[in-house]
Amino acid sequence: MNTKTLRRRAGCLLLAALTPVACAAETSDPEFFGKSSISIGMQNDLPGVSLLQSYTRSGTDYLLEQMIEKKLRIKAVVPTEVSAFDRIPKLLEGRVDLVVGSFSITAVRMKQIDFVGPYLTTYQGFMVGREGADIKAMADLDGKRVCTWEGTTSETALEQLRTARVDVLVEADAVACEEDLKAGRVAAISTDQTILYGFANLNGAAGFRVVPGLTIGAPQHYGIGLPKGHRADCRRLTAIVKEYVESSDWINDVQRSLPQIPLQEPGWISRYKPTSSSIDGRSCRDTAST
Repeated sequence: MNTKTLRRRAGCLLLAALTPVACAAETSDPEFFGKSSISIGMQNDLPGVSLLQSYTRSGTDYLLEQMIEKKLRIKAVVPTEVSAFDRIPKLLEGRVDLVVGSFSITAVRMKQIDFVGPYLTTYQGFMVGREGADIKAMADLDGKRVCTWEGTTSETALEQLRTARVDVLVEADAVACEEDLKAGRVAAISTDQTILYGFANLNGAAGFRVVPGLTIGAPQHYGIGLPKGHRADCRRLTAIVKEYVESSDWINDVQRSLPQIPLQEPGWISRYKPTSSSIDGRSCRDTAST
């Protein structure tokens, strides 16, 4: 307990007989999950979304995490690294309290954990290197190898391309796919367009580019993951996220972290910004509401 809190509580003891309710409110420190500090799981290898580089974090997920910490008025410990593969296990085992990590809300995942969101909506697309100038449509991937990584919804969506003419390579993480594309071992990387735009922005010198208009599968709705059993706190966080998405801060954060999106996609805000009803229909629920 800090000195400021001690002084405040001492003053409340003197006034308790006169204003017990006000005093009780005054002595309560901000809490979430009944704690004054929480652990947040984040990914470290996604430029523009969630990147840790030279001890500095950046990306849309990091800016969201900072906003949450400020709005809840609690302390978040140094983010714990999570991968796409171990996000749910770490939540269920109590090793993290929240996960902010390009975490797509799905029906299967909603049975295991709760979500708050979406705070961003995207689609699964394709990124090519300098040698991929001829790739403009799905048919252009015939006979080529496409890379994604394990533990993501992208792997599932790519199953429809796993034919005798399209080879799908599943790597351990995003960095491995990035290196494969640089080395020419794959013709394309496929995952959420937000992530691809981040890699394209970081690897402009290598000729990385997101193929315009080429997407597969359903929209991906990014949510904040948390363990079940905390619905009051979940709804509290939902209100914070809804306010954020409707603010200019959301627009500024996307423009700052993923500058290629507004450059490459006119009208991008309506495509990437979730509606209030979409957030209500997926937050703090066991199943999504239509």
